[in-house]
Amino acid sequence: MQYQFVADEHLLTLAGTHIHESMTLDASAAGGTNPRDNLSTTRLWATYYYRRKIGGTLGLFSTTGSTDPVLYPSVPAPLPPGGNPGVVVSANGSPDTRGWIAEVNYLPWLNVKISAQYTAYSKFNGGTSNYDGVGRNASGNNALYLLLWFAY
Repeated sequence: MQYQFVADEHLLTLAGTHIHESMTLDASAAGGTNPRDNLSTTRLWATYYYRRKIGGTLGLFSTTGSTDPVLYPSVPAPLPPGGNPGVVVSANGSPDTRGWIAEVNYLPWLNVKISAQYTAYSKFNGGTSNYDGVGRNASGNNALYLLLWFAY
């Protein structure tokens, strides 16, 4: 869903999406995975621009799904050099992830945008702390992006 308000001074967009997947994994069930799994992703965001020059976006995201230690393993095979499994694992077999995004934008002239975006995780791959079994916390995946964009 999306709603937009466009005027000379103000631009506002409210948007959201929800995707639900149901998986039937009968052929994989012999390998230990669940015969049926589901995954749902929800994203909501609002964007505002003043005079088409200065703006920003605030958004929330959430992914939830079936716990399946085979589909979402605690240790990838083979383990990478150094023994750290990285961010692709889940100590409790869950894909559950949630957080928020904040972005500020400046458009100095046509076809140019300068942005800063911060993504913060309150939950990652099923946990808030030690989600991978080696001490990594969800907030350890937080990221700041700086962007200079030219479109010609």
